[in-house]
Amino acid sequence: MERRDAVVIGAGLNGLVAAAYLARAGLDVLVLDRASSPGGIALPYEIAPGFVLPRYTLGSGGLPPRIAADLDLARHGLRFIRAEGSVACFPGGAYVASYRDGIVHRRELARHSRRDADAWTRYRRDMLRAARGLAPLLTRAAKAPFGGLFAGLRAQLALADRIAALPPADLAAMLRLWTMSASDYLDDYFEAPEIKAHLAAAALIGGTLGPSSPMSASRLVWPWLSETGDAMGGAPDTLMPQGGTIALLQALTAAVEAGGGTIRLEAEVTDVLIKDGRVRGVELANGETIGAGAVLSGLDVKRSFLSLFRWKDLPDGLVERVGRVRMKGVAAKVNIALDAMPDFPGLPEGCPSLGGGLRLAGTIPAMDRAFADWRERMPPRDPVIDVLIPSITDPSLAPPGRHVLSALVQFVPGELHDGTWTVERRDALRDLVTARLAEVSPGIGKHMLACEVLLPGDIEDEVGLTGGDLAYGEATLDQFFANRPFPGQGGASTPLRNFYLCSPSAHPGPFVMGAPGANAAAEVLTALKGRG
Repeated sequence: MERRDAVVIGAGLNGLVAAAYLARAGLDVLVLDRASSPGGIALPYEIAPGFVLPRYTLGSGGLPPRIAADLDLARHGLRFIRAEGSVACFPGGAYVASYRDGIVHRRELARHSRRDADAWTRYRRDMLRAARGLAPLLTRAAKAPFGGLFAGLRAQLALADRIAALPPADLAAMLRLWTMSASDYLDDYFEAPEIKAHLAAAALIGGTLGPSSPMSASRLVWPWLSETGDAMGGAPDTLMPQGGTIALLQALTAAVEAGGGTIRLEAEVTDVLIKDGRVRGVELANGETIGAGAVLSGLDVKRSFLSLFRWKDLPDGLVERVGRVRMKGVAAKVNIALDAMPDFPGLPEGCPSLGGGLRLAGTIPAMDRAFADWRERMPPRDPVIDVLIPSITDPSLAPPGRHVLSALVQFVPGELHDGTWTVERRDALRDLVTARLAEVSPGIGKHMLACEVLLPGDIEDEVGLTGGDLAYGEATLDQFFANRPFPGQGGASTPLRNFYLCSPSAHPGPFVMGAPGANAAAEVLTALKGRG
């Protein structure tokens, strides 16, 4: 039987990050994936010849500088593009744009409210304070509860100590973020409904909370985690890998192989081998078995335990604990190839914020109604739509003069209250998105060369992500920190010795790209060091 130091299940972004760290540390690592190319939900996709975009995700976001530097990804050709924040468009022609330059950004806010322009400095200061207090809790490995109850308590106390060590002002800001609704939180700073909706809509994408839901304010801080500078700056920028997600995946693949690791595609893991509560390796669909000192799963928490193990081999109560983890699809993905750059007559000519994304949102009450529709499992009538045209800043993603458009449609239920997603309903959702785009870009429909709609059920069927939940589990406070992947089991380690989670189902979830993989690798290396 072939044997490796570590086997990583899934060649998604986090699986590759974990494998690269382990290979860099000198471990003999094997990455296995059932697909014919790496990527997972970040899989690059050619919707038409020469038109490339990530099929399931929006395509913005980049690895934290710490991870990129640790893995020396620049040496493997990875570069990032920094674009302006985004621009939100509203019915009736109003818009709010975000700019990195503080003076320009406050001038933009002053178009809607001079008071709000003045309040921006206070808001930015508080966001930076909260982000700097939160970042250390997210970007270091959660301590694994090895050694039983007392070790688990020590891990919990260590987390509590880090929180208690925060300055009182930072702690107060964090508590406000984790308890208030986004609507109430923003009311403390701003008065213009467009400005509040612009900020709230950015926080909702991919989440299962509405703008008036308790704890939804916590999502406002995530864009600020990598922001630097002082309170006089503007909005956070949008970070994108140059060459798209394919360039990011190629750099990570090169980092794995540079450390001596191996990636095998079209190799589906069907079972994890376990004896006496200790994981020993994996078995593939073709019957091949591979021994391993550690097995890391890049699958979501439900697939990792409920699909890869015989339930009778799991500790008592574990199946029930995993089953209670909430995973719900909340967004559909729309991919479009365009034969020309769409025109946006309501925006200033050459508006640089368009390169960071376009958000189609109503006011906060309209978002509340869209959220209510989702909770009632109704087809969306007025969804929040997050749009990125990555070829504006990176022309390599489409043929010359042409463009790709990537959109996440928020508040799309995976299951409907009165039946299934029929072809007619799917077409109706496509037409709704096209009509919303046409409101801000008249005639965009005639420029569409190809268009596809992927519902949460499609994402589940194609990449094996439970419920089509792109967050790998609801990221609410009761499923975060020490409660992620499930209560009492924070971090990458699991109740099964030698088995780890490196997907966003583990700490710190989907908000820091690559961090679940990096933290899982750190826990594996700590455990191996402890065993001598």
